[in-house]
Amino acid sequence: MSETNTRARIMDLAQDLLREKGYTGFSYTPIAGALGVRNAAIHYHFPTKENLGEALVERERRRFLKWTGLKAIRDLDAWGKLDWFCSIYERYSQGGTRVCYLGALESSFDALPEAVQSQAQRLNLEMLAWLEEVLEAGRQAGDFRYEGRAAGRAVLIMSALQGAVQIARVTAPDNLEQAIQQIRASLR
Repeated sequence: MSETNTRARIMDLAQDLLREKGYTGFSYTPIAGALGVRNAAIHYHFPTKENLGEALVERERRRFLKWTGLKAIRDLDAWGKLDWFCSIYERYSQGGTRVCYLGALESSFDALPEAVQSQAQRLNLEMLAWLEEVLEAGRQAGDFRYEGRAAGRAVLIMSALQGAVQIARVTAPDNLEQAIQQIRASLR
């Protein structure tokens, strides 16, 4: 496996652990075990857990910005963009077995190293800003109807999705779908 592939594989495994166990619940040992290497091999790519955590969230930020910049996403109407945004949480949930990045990080935010906190805050703000823009454009186009400011509605929707992913994890996977249906209904 090439060095680039090893780094990506480490990050993929760490991402899964982060979303299953939270930041404080994952370590290099299970990653090394899954790769069949020693912990030192992980440390070669990421000297500290903070370096790995920061790289994970930074990668997710780049992915989000890339996705929202795709013509296929930009060309969707407001409902299509909202559905796409909700699908992110459906993918995060994986049938109720995992939580989203931000949910995993926010639940232990005070325990995170400063660099990971900073990346998590930036991801959160970028997602909220994009959603706010979609909501405002949708309201201006007459697609969405809601009271209050788009910024407040964006916080409500994102927190509902994050919470629903966590609830689905401990109850039933369809609770996320029910939350998405309620979000849609609240905008009609």
